[in-house]
Amino acid sequence: MMLRYGATAPGLEMLYIALGATGSIALTIYTYTLYSGLILTMQLPGFESHIDIWVALAATISLVVVAAMAYPDRYFGTKSRPDLPGPRGIPLLGNLIQLLPHRKRMLFYLAELEHQYGELFTFTMPGWGRNIVINRPEWLEHTRKQDGVGYGKGPTALAMFRQFPGVSSAFSTEGTRWKASRQVTKPIFISKTFDSHVSRAMSEIVPVAKELLTSAAKDGLEVDFDNFCGRIVLAIFCKTSMSVETNMLTSDPACLSTPDRMMDAVMTLNHISSGRLYDPLWQITEIFTGTRRAFNLVRSELYDIVNNIIQDRKMSCEDKGDFLSTLLSDSSLGAKDPDFLRDTLVTLLFASRDNTQNVLGWSLYEMSRKPEWFDKMREEALALKDLDGEVTRYGELSKYHIHLAVFYETLRLWPGVPKNARLALRDDVLPAIPEYGYGPVRISKGDYILWSDFSMMRNPKVTPHTLIDSMSLKGKNNIQVWGSDATDFNPARHLDAEGKFIKPSQPKFHAFGSGPRLCPGAQLSAYEFVAIWAAFLPSFDFKPVEMKDRLPTDALTMSMQGPFMITVESRA
Repeated sequence: MMLRYGATAPGLEMLYIALGATGSIALTIYTYTLYSGLILTMQLPGFESHIDIWVALAATISLVVVAAMAYPDRYFGTKSRPDLPGPRGIPLLGNLIQLLPHRKRMLFYLAELEHQYGELFTFTMPGWGRNIVINRPEWLEHTRKQDGVGYGKGPTALAMFRQFPGVSSAFSTEGTRWKASRQVTKPIFISKTFDSHVSRAMSEIVPVAKELLTSAAKDGLEVDFDNFCGRIVLAIFCKTSMSVETNMLTSDPACLSTPDRMMDAVMTLNHISSGRLYDPLWQITEIFTGTRRAFNLVRSELYDIVNNIIQDRKMSCEDKGDFLSTLLSDSSLGAKDPDFLRDTLVTLLFASRDNTQNVLGWSLYEMSRKPEWFDKMREEALALKDLDGEVTRYGELSKYHIHLAVFYETLRLWPGVPKNARLALRDDVLPAIPEYGYGPVRISKGDYILWSDFSMMRNPKVTPHTLIDSMSLKGKNNIQVWGSDATDFNPARHLDAEGKFIKPSQPKFHAFGSGPRLCPGAQLSAYEFVAIWAAFLPSFDFKPVEMKDRLPTDALTMSMQGPFMITVESRA
């Protein structure tokens, strides 16, 4: 075909349109670079010896260009989804360049994207392929019921969790291996265990914590409440599950300034693991940043602590009636596999500490801005127990209506696992939500569905699908799941007219997940929360040193940024 000077072949013109401005510039640079290189090479002596190199280079770059034509706005290998809104990506890499600067604040970046595109949007990136965000309880209910069958964790998440908590952890397994891991932990989550081991451990540890608070109040010392709660919960776990006495919490407030190897290790591993989720090259980049070496050192330290506890128990041959003794006495539960034992205990140590520590910290943060809830909880605690120092027993938990309302409201705003994802193991269709302008949503095998409980449970209004005429929703009830005051801390929403606690339904309330992978530690966390606050509030007043907005860190769980310094006043 003969073209006049300056004209563009139709196929090339389509290519430039498909690639967009960035891709077009890159293609132009590539074309002129390749052409100039060929001209220069042809003028060099021994041109024939270089021609193979240039042919190979041209072929490679040509393949890249062809691939960019096929995937002009998304990650290589993903299907086009013009039916879904979302940020436009670049050829072959998708949205990686946009996401990388936010990989340590993904929770807030996802919230920003939701504000722009609505509860349903998509993006692509290496390692994850196509992500489809589904921040609606109707869609979560549909997908979570298929956990382990229609949806799984996928290789990216599993690879990360195999590093921590471990290869045999319930976090890093699927199918029969996951069922075995889950079965093994059942003894620790039954009410008999709560009333015996947990209550007994709390009756020893909570009074020590109260002595520390008394000393802090007397001397006018500031206390890092987040650190304080973490030590309480971890000491309870060690005592309950492994009959281990720790020095991480004493009656002397100075103990809070003493580093604790176990506690610090869990925090470090949590933060590093979270940063890996949206860094597809973490196994390479961490070598140069030193993060890999730091991770391995801290993990080895934690593993050594747990392995030594297991080994000491084996050598003593003593049955202490705790969870570790249960594990060691039953060979069918993996007692002969040291890695299985270690990973199980590390998983429970990580999960039990983080969940209760975080909800205690966030509840104080929220109640400090609405102190009437301190008063209501205190009145309830005083009405239900004597001032004899006895810790609330699990059998009395259901009587603490206000405490439970505060617990669930705190988790609604600050859910334990704020964001999560699943890989579609087969094609699926999410149900339509016509009242909000959403038709059926097609999910292809290999797509990742992603949701943010943090965004979903505090979103005051539904944002219509960007491809739907918003006028079609005019006059309809356009209020989100928790109402127009969804961003407000209001435990009263979980109380009926008589002040009785009403447990929120799933998946409207999704802080503990739902479906087969529902968190087994929900009741344990609720019990520890209620018992600790019921023990503290009759004796102390708590006030943050700084009344300011606080944010979560980038972690797998809803950990609070920085120290949370408070003052304590004795009510005696």
